[in-house]
Amino acid sequence: MKPIVVIVGPTASGKTDLSIKIAKKFNGECINADSTQIFKGTDIATNKISIEEMQGIKHHMISIKEVNENYSVAEFQKEARVIIDNLLKEDIMPIVVGGTGLYINALIMNYNFNNKDHINNYSEQFSNLDNESLWKVLYKIDEKEANKIHPNNRYRVLRALEINELNSRNKSSIIKDNKSYYYKNIIIIGLDPIRNELYDKINDRVLNLIEKGLFEEIIEAYEKCSKNELSQALKCIGGPEIIKYINNQISYPESIELMQKNNRHYARRQLTWFKNQLKDVNWFEYTYDDFENICEKILLFLKNKLLD
Repeated sequence: MKPIVVIVGPTASGKTDLSIKIAKKFNGECINADSTQIFKGTDIATNKISIEEMQGIKHHMISIKEVNENYSVAEFQKEARVIIDNLLKEDIMPIVVGGTGLYINALIMNYNFNNKDHINNYSEQFSNLDNESLWKVLYKIDEKEANKIHPNNRYRVLRALEINELNSRNKSSIIKDNKSYYYKNIIIIGLDPIRNELYDKINDRVLNLIEKGLFEEIIEAYEKCSKNELSQALKCIGGPEIIKYINNQISYPESIELMQKNNRHYARRQLTWFKNQLKDVNWFEYTYDDFENICEKILLFLKNKLLD
């Protein structure tokens, strides 16, 4: 039976390009594990792979929800595992690709959820609290998790509180206790580009997405979400910053600078998560000029793994 290949790394590290090469080489199909690419209507913002870029490789878990809908990590775990099981039965290599650490962990580790994974209208009970006060509520319950989240990231604070409520235990302890693999045959590839090159790549990507129509896309999605700033789909890079711009909270140049800054910070958080939360990752460091050579080394690495 073929292994499950998992590709992790920061945004703009080349995960998508590598996944296509692996799929073509080893008869694989790709499974998206990026929480923002689950939604329709934010294709530019999430740098979603195009039909042409797929090169005939089948992709799963992309654009399966409307932009104004919600989607939980428990739903992702359940649906993605069904896909993996079906692919393995057909002797097709599942290639999990994405930068959302919680999605990766929930999928490949023994990560258990309460029978309920969402409380209807949970956020309403905290509507009278500002962001700082809400964060302090989480800090009292789960200091470790609170220290990972900026007080202004109200969505993540609320989600951590909700997980605590559903499971009668805090999120950090749940993560700690779910360290064993759900699947037996997993190969995890980690992409780790040189930092200054990564940050330059991120800055350039933001400008490129703007040229493609990023502002227009977010504004349209924002309207479809009834101008709900907490909409899950609008948590993508560009969403919060552009919403601030159209609400006259920041200027156009400030929104671009903030997008670049937040995207760089997000990349750092991704690397920290994967290096701290995942074990047995085969990390590959590289410069972007050497990316094609690194891909060849990874393909050879996987070929040798298959022969073991």
